[in-house]
Amino acid sequence: MTPEHRAPTTAVATLSGAAFGAAAVLLGAGVVADWPEGWAAVVCALVLAAVGTTVRAAGSRTEPAASPGTPVARPADAVPGDGPSPGKTTTTAQVAAARGRSSLVAAAALWALALLAGGIWAVSSGDDEDGRNDGGTAKGGPTASAKPTASASLDGKPAVAWTVPGVGQKYDKGVGSWGLGSAVVQGRIDGLFAYDADDGSVRWSVPAPTREALCGITPDVEEGIGLVAHGRHEKPCATLVAVRTSDGKVMWQRKLPGEGLVKGALAVGGTTAVTAEDGAVRARSAESGEQRWQRQVPKGCATLAVDADATHTLIVEQCGNGARLLALDTRTGDRRWTRDLPVESKATASVVSVSPAVVAVDETDARGTHAFLVFDDKGATTASVPLSGPEGVLSASGDVGDGRTVRPLVLDGLLITLAEHESMVPDRVVAYSLKDGRKAWAYDNEFQTSALAVEPDGRVAFLGSDASVTLLDPATGKAATVLKPDVAKLPDVSIEPELHPVTGGHVVLNQILMRAEPAAFALR
Repeated sequence: MTPEHRAPTTAVATLSGAAFGAAAVLLGAGVVADWPEGWAAVVCALVLAAVGTTVRAAGSRTEPAASPGTPVARPADAVPGDGPSPGKTTTTAQVAAARGRSSLVAAAALWALALLAGGIWAVSSGDDEDGRNDGGTAKGGPTASAKPTASASLDGKPAVAWTVPGVGQKYDKGVGSWGLGSAVVQGRIDGLFAYDADDGSVRWSVPAPTREALCGITPDVEEGIGLVAHGRHEKPCATLVAVRTSDGKVMWQRKLPGEGLVKGALAVGGTTAVTAEDGAVRARSAESGEQRWQRQVPKGCATLAVDADATHTLIVEQCGNGARLLALDTRTGDRRWTRDLPVESKATASVVSVSPAVVAVDETDARGTHAFLVFDDKGATTASVPLSGPEGVLSASGDVGDGRTVRPLVLDGLLITLAEHESMVPDRVVAYSLKDGRKAWAYDNEFQTSALAVEPDGRVAFLGSDASVTLLDPATGKAATVLKPDVAKLPDVSIEPELHPVTGGHVVLNQILMRAEPAAFALR
């Protein structure tokens, strides 16, 4: 058989290489991973075809040469321009050299196509990863392009590491909680309990006195100290207790006069404990309980809400049918500024954030103010977000509004909360700009959304009714990770749970016992 019949043409070799490359990469990838699709499959096939053609070219250049001068007959049906010129006598070495040059040209073309396809693949992948959700709705589900973060080491299917059985009577309601990183403190009606994040064991506890129940707790702890309050059945919430969170030591205790503590009106700002009591707002040393300053509530007025950080204390105060927001110096009690609120009837209110100043206000007048209000550092209103609007009924803290009781987040210039959008329970996470009140993004969840938290790396976490934890990019609202327990029976989640990121995972606290829910459980 002549040499030209023993060796395939360059075109056939190229097509064979491409077919072999595509088949090899598809079969190999299907065994060890997911099947490549789209541009990924094209790039893989082109690369392997180019490799095959390059090898073919190298082989052509090293084929054994026939004796010099050995003629090679040209087929009768040869196409002009394909190989040596007609009418000329050609040696086998010359045919091999020509075939090698053609193979090199084909290999170069295939490498160029592979590089082009690779560039298109990279650009399209980058678009998917970096695309922003400008005011739209981010659909549920994890994104494969999420960048590694401090929480990215968490397993996508965490185990239920431990549970704490429910304690007390049906419909007992906890008053709040504190996240400490390596532990979580739950305020139950029977006292304060710190659960170790690793195994759920009780590190320490401060039981409520006999026949008294916890009736108040600070939203946060500062300088390692938090405050709780307790009282007897149908009596004022009148006993104030400061607790050191490292070991549960009671730092001091005070009996409050008259009607005791205004509901939910206690906070710790730096080393100062601030409380709204019967007729006054008082500040005490968080370490010793010694009074630092007090502000008498004007006659005909009542304190609706209080919160503080190390420098500012915010007080929402109603006088008659009007209301106002006061900013005081936390250390001295000096007034920084006062702003009248757009209120003309009885209202409820809560402080969402101290710095920046954000409050939620809900009037009894149906045509009155029902909104989150945002203020600058001089007390000027910068934005207003309705408690009910196109995104649904928004959740606020305390008894404000018609939505579920959830503490909204203020993070990176955004107000982030839950919304009842397409059902009677929260099913959407939505963010609004603090500059102008416009919606920044929204994320719809397949299941009920129940609680919000900020991860150590700055991402937003929310709890689903299926015991899953979804992590969102706070700038875009896109899902980065969905953590769902891989167990046959999921732990029950109550109607108003709280979520705390802890070292290596998350702890869920069921604050209202509806049936046989655990008081707490950990996902790790």
